[in-house]
Amino acid sequence: MAYGAYRRKATVPCIIISMAMILTLIIVLAFNKNTSKEAGEARDKLMSQYTAQLNARNADIIFYKKDPNGPADLKARRVNALNDKGLALNLYSGASSHVLIFNDLDSSLDLSDQDINKIKELQKSNGFRIIYLGKAQYKRFVSEGILSRDINHNEDTLSYIAFYNKNMARSGADGFADDQSAMPVTDGLTDEQKLIYTVVVELARKDLYFS
Repeated sequence: MAYGAYRRKATVPCIIISMAMILTLIIVLAFNKNTSKEAGEARDKLMSQYTAQLNARNADIIFYKKDPNGPADLKARRVNALNDKGLALNLYSGASSHVLIFNDLDSSLDLSDQDINKIKELQKSNGFRIIYLGKAQYKRFVSEGILSRDINHNEDTLSYIAFYNKNMARSGADGFADDQSAMPVTDGLTDEQKLIYTVVVELARKDLYFS
């Protein structure tokens, strides 16, 4: 057999194998794309249900100096000042409650002593639920009495909620949104979004945070 003929015969299987590998790759990529799309749709459906539950509570959800980086249909607002004008509570007098969220995951939160005093006033006198996300201001919030220090506090905790219940007893929870098992589908979300989405889920599911 001539070398050229042998080479042509040897090349044919290689071409077939290469084509099969390329086809397999295309199928895998298409499957992954469809799986990712389905996961995104499942997440959106789930979050729409939880967000609707939270919206139905008619709570005034406030993010301080950060845009609400959560579900698009979440009823929430941003404020840039912790004074009467900035909070504009007169426009939300019909709300069942108020939730003030400090997103400090980037450790950029800057609060004056006046701000701290206002937060304590809102928490104790106005029934505000205070949520802190982050680490940098945790010790200050505890020392000022906004958060209660858990004897088993974990330094890696990222979420805290604290408030006075209807009986004026202090209540709250460390790490209330750290466990993202309630969010079975997190593909496509940033770490910040995962935490905020979980906050939404927890506020929607648990009546005790509004008791």
